[in-house]
Amino acid sequence: MEDASAAEGQWIADALGRRLTRELWDESFGTVAATIPDHFQAYARIFHRMDVGQGPERRWADVARAKGTRLHAAAQFHRLAQTELYQNAVLDGAGGAEYMRPNMGELDEAQLLALAALLGGHTAKGQDIFQAAWVGWGGFEPGTGSIPSGPGQALTVANGLRKYWVFRGSLGELAHPPWFDDGLGFSSPTANLAWPADRSWCLATEIDFDSTLVGGTAELVDAVVHSEVLEALQVTPTTDLSSQGDVVNSPPR
Repeated sequence: MEDASAAEGQWIADALGRRLTRELWDESFGTVAATIPDHFQAYARIFHRMDVGQGPERRWADVARAKGTRLHAAAQFHRLAQTELYQNAVLDGAGGAEYMRPNMGELDEAQLLALAALLGGHTAKGQDIFQAAWVGWGGFEPGTGSIPSGPGQALTVANGLRKYWVFRGSLGELAHPPWFDDGLGFSSPTANLAWPADRSWCLATEIDFDSTLVGGTAELVDAVVHSEVLEALQVTPTTDLSSQGDVVNSPPR
């Protein structure tokens, strides 16, 4: 992997900028199209896993069944779990097991491996794969350890709200970036943005969201939604993923 010019991701910044300038900020920031370009054929939302320690995997759908709520495209974890924003889920009644809320801003390794394999099946061979990581991750400094040195200027998107370091690599490095071997612990993020050189798909993980978006062909999105490893639903560019976007599930009483 090597550093890349921020210009490689300018098409994403331009797409998000057009969306945010033609709509009111407070009405568009939480939408799918404010996080990922809106010109793709289809979109999937991948729900990040809960941290269950040594226990069995519990998915968002399991939380919904336990709480009598409904998992849907714009579902928010705190509404599903009937808890306050950013709190953990307690299942199985009073005194039941507590599950850590899903990770914000990054996929776990198992999900990343599964997603990279699916993306590989829908990517022309020989493509460079670009990854962009948020500049604010603690301890993630270009030029440190196995992190490429990074270009002099970061990619700026969402009217300056987010800035990312951009790197050029391979599909294998999307599944396992070189900095995963650095022993950086919590400072080993997965890509917040990723795309192939032909721009046939895009991956986007907004740092404040507990889900990841993929835009691409209908066939790619169908494969993501029907993956046995990933928990995902199809969304549209106007789906609201903000903390207030879940209008199906009521706040806890």
